[in-house]
Amino acid sequence: MNNLKEKKLDNKGFSLVELIIVIAIMAVLIGVLAPQYLKYVEKSRVSADADQIDACISAVEIYSSDPDHSVVTGKMKIVASTGKLDFSDGADIETAIKDAGINTTNVSVKSKTFKKDCTIEFSTDGVTVTDADIAKALGRATATP
Repeated sequence: MNNLKEKKLDNKGFSLVELIIVIAIMAVLIGVLAPQYLKYVEKSRVSADADQIDACISAVEIYSSDPDHSVVTGKMKIVASTGKLDFSDGADIETAIKDAGINTTNVSVKSKTFKKDCTIEFSTDGVTVTDADIAKALGRATATP
C-alpha cells in the first residue's frame, strides 16, 4: 500500500483541466492573430502584383522610347476571372513586353485588389489605368470616365 502512494506522488503529467486551459489560450491567440496574418499576406500579394504589372508597363515605355521602334499604343487588360493579361487590343504591347524578356504567360495577379477587370491604356499621352485601386497601387494616373 505504501508503494501505491509513492507512485501517485511521483506522477508529473498534466491534468485534463490544464490541457484544456492551454488549448483555450492557443485558440484565443489564433483567433486574434489570424486576421492580422491574412491582412499581411494580402498586402504582400498586392505588392507582388504591382511589381509584375509595373514591370510590364515599364517594358512598354522603354520599348516605345527606343528610336528603332514606333510608339506603342493600345490596351492591356487584366482579366478578373483568371488574373491573366489579355493583349487582344494591343499586340504591339505583348511584343514589347516579350522583347524585355518577360514571359507574358507567366504573368498573373493573385491579390483581390488586382484581380478585377481593369484596362491599362498606352497612348502618346502616357499610361492610364481604369481602376482607381490598381492605379493607386501602381502609382499611375486613372482614366477619367
